Amino acid sequence: MTLSFSDRIRTCLFSFDQGFGEYRNESFKDAFVFYLTLLFAFSVLLTIVIAAGLVVFGPELDIPGDALLFIIPAVFVSSLVGGVISLFIGAAITHIFILFFKGTGGYLETVRAACYSMVPTLLIGWTIIGAFVTPYWGMAIQVFALHEFHGISKLNAVLATFIPVVVFVVLYYLFIIVMVFSSMIFIPV
Repeated sequence: MTLSFSDRIRTCLFSFDQGFGEYRNESFKDAFVFYLTLLFAFSVLLTIVIAAGLVVFGPELDIPGDALLFIIPAVFVSSLVGGVISLFIGAAITHIFILFFKGTGGYLETVRAACYSMVPTLLIGWTIIGAFVTPYWGMAIQVFALHEFHGISKLNAVLATFIPVVVFVVLYYLFIIVMVFSSMIFIPV
């Protein structure tokens, strides 16, 4: 049974904690088309918001009008391409931890879980408040989807979701620290 578009959104947003059992036998194609549809809508909305900001504040920032003809389509295309690439890379990183915790599903199940975890971001992530709330909401969705799709405990799903995030944050701050200290070497006293 194929679920309707609105049922998928409703499940991801409001009842993800009840599990993704009805999605277990769904094909990768169904989840990916659902993701691409939401990604396209998100890209359109994000482009509109950025275009409006550039039109209003562009002259004050000395952005030439001709540059907007390049920037606005570039925002749309980069949002689409970046959304697809980051989906597969993020799922690959998460899947490494799924394998560590002996998950039963394959890589495509991890990608399916990632598709559903992006629903809040794709629906309201283009707003100011949504940009701050949706990453955590998405991680909660991913935990329940990984638990269902890979047959691992919820604790292992939490660890498979949060360990890559913690590693990324630590590496990010180490990079910043290294950059700050390396720039201090070249500052004359």
